[in-house]
Amino acid sequence: MTLTVRKLTPEWEALYDAFVRKAESAQFFASLKYRDLLKEFLGPTVDDHYFIAVDQGGLIKGVLPSFILKMEGAGPIANSLPFYGSNGGAIVEPGDRQTVALLLTHFHDFTVNLCCSSSTVVTSPFELHLDVYEETLKPTYKDSRIGQLTSLPNAAGVPEEVVMAALHHKTRNMVRKAIKQGVQVRDDLWDGCLDFVTSTHADNMRVIGGRAKPPQFFRMVERLFDYGNDYKVFTAWINNKPVAALLLFYYNGFVEYFTPVIIAEYRTSQPLSLSIFTAMADAITNGYRWWNWGGTWHTQDGVYQFKRSWGAIDKPYEYFINIGDDNILRQDKEQLLNNAPYFYVAPFSKFVKNSGDFQR
Repeated sequence: MTLTVRKLTPEWEALYDAFVRKAESAQFFASLKYRDLLKEFLGPTVDDHYFIAVDQGGLIKGVLPSFILKMEGAGPIANSLPFYGSNGGAIVEPGDRQTVALLLTHFHDFTVNLCCSSSTVVTSPFELHLDVYEETLKPTYKDSRIGQLTSLPNAAGVPEEVVMAALHHKTRNMVRKAIKQGVQVRDDLWDGCLDFVTSTHADNMRVIGGRAKPPQFFRMVERLFDYGNDYKVFTAWINNKPVAALLLFYYNGFVEYFTPVIIAEYRTSQPLSLSIFTAMADAITNGYRWWNWGGTWHTQDGVYQFKRSWGAIDKPYEYFINIGDDNILRQDKEQLLNNAPYFYVAPFSKFVKNSGDFQR
């Protein structure tokens, strides 16, 4: 079978969307709406390059999404995909190793021809062809995260009882505590909902020294996505006051645990636990297959155990990194964080000047 790799253009978008939606392992990050969100959010210094492998009959056999960041004072940086460890890589029909290799070869050659200082492919937690990535990309470095996902059973019975049965006993107790304390959870885009998520998220990140998603990101979510189909917000209320919320994205059978927020003084009432519980039951009711908690660093034992307590199983995924110009590893921390805040460059231990976190 002869395949041609080309850049995705508007006339191919309907076929791209249909192909991705048929792929059981394709997550929200491969969607065109997510592409549009990143294009607008990341701004004019970034170009999207979504590649499609097409057969002689005009059928798409595989896709690979990526973004290129133009860097001042250094070669471009390529990520498949950028932004908080979004999963990228090749999406193909089951078992099609040949198309995986073809797409990865095209991506690698493309980044070499662009003189990229760094290029990274973040695989899916469901990737079955890691050996093809290794053989094709011959990475300078590798990194990994622990993907954690909870299977949402298509089982008979009351969804709340199905969820409760899967939880660790301490987590069940947290949910029951929230119910006993009168916490109410509802799913709606109430007036000021995303403003509450934005400000509470900023407060939560400030406490732990993390980088918060800025207000414009959440404004774009409301404008570019359809509430109830593409995303939902489950808000917990105590005495008619919002005290916690959970922003989730929905795509192709997956629920993406994207932004949880909580007002610190209400933590003991467990409003976020009840929000998660309610959202999981809702997902089962609506036929979703997987709840994706996202990646966990190997050093984040507390985060790891929290997700495990909700029935999460481990699905590790890999970062394949190629360094095209060693000078990128000599830049200092603040310069890189300012110039490439949402792109992965290399494992932090490989940088010469700093031991801080350069990874996204």
